[in-house]
Amino acid sequence: MFHLDAFADRLFAGNPAAVCLLTAWLPVPVMQSIAAENRLSETAFVVRDTPVAGDPAGTGPYLLRWFTPTTEMPMCGHATLAAAHVILTRLEPGADQVIFKTMGGTLKVRRQPAPVHGDGKAGSGGQYLRLDLPHEPLTPRHPDSDEAARLSAALGGLTPARILAGSHDWYVLADSAEAVANCRPDPAALAALPPRAIAIASLAHGAGVAQGADYVCRFFAPRLGVDEDPVTGIAHAGIAPLIADALGRNRVEGLQLSARRGRVWAEPTPGHVSLTGRVIEYSEGTIALSIADITAAASHLTAVA
Repeated sequence: MFHLDAFADRLFAGNPAAVCLLTAWLPVPVMQSIAAENRLSETAFVVRDTPVAGDPAGTGPYLLRWFTPTTEMPMCGHATLAAAHVILTRLEPGADQVIFKTMGGTLKVRRQPAPVHGDGKAGSGGQYLRLDLPHEPLTPRHPDSDEAARLSAALGGLTPARILAGSHDWYVLADSAEAVANCRPDPAALAALPPRAIAIASLAHGAGVAQGADYVCRFFAPRLGVDEDPVTGIAHAGIAPLIADALGRNRVEGLQLSARRGRVWAEPTPGHVSLTGRVIEYSEGTIALSIADITAAASHLTAVA
């Protein structure tokens, strides 16, 4: 099992993820228990799929699943980037890309030169990876007065400028980067609202807190066992097209203002959004899991469920 920081400028930044390389799937209750034991936003499990004749070495496909401490996810950005890093550095160091088959569709990750900041300076050294995520269509949401009051209270008094709804999550646009940075949400109140999770975002407008990025955001998912996600690929896939349209550009830079901070370069295109970032390794080890452990864990959790 590998422990890595994705969308990170340095170690102990970005979003930590665990990546478990398997020869076959473990029982779902066991994978869920491993994710709960890791206590990270996501733990990714990877299995090599049966190679297809003529498939270039290193491109996959690999099967990929993601678990938060409490549930399996249909899509995840940062843990996909972390899984690709492990494959491209350990299993297929000569490959330029890797393809994953997932519950949310086929995902491609490829090596990428260091992106350039808005000030014209290249990103810090190290390998960068580019992930293509499906575009998240957003529609305006107009809550009634009661729901609007509950949302504002759950976000610590933040007054939304706009509210948009995706397939699972809400996207709340704020008036300023400072409002995003200063938001103090109530996790229990957020969990009581209709969406799976809530992202808040704003154009940077040159604010110092944005550190040169075009926009800032945060992501809260207490329903999924994650009060605040450090860096959220699926959130940037929803937010970046809005920012790119507002700025009239085809490429934007986002900074997620969690305690760990995380930087994402995004390029919206028809049908998907490309996200670029770094992955930094923290640790590598082996899970001490016997057949008896697997059987006992699967039986116990199935009985509880």
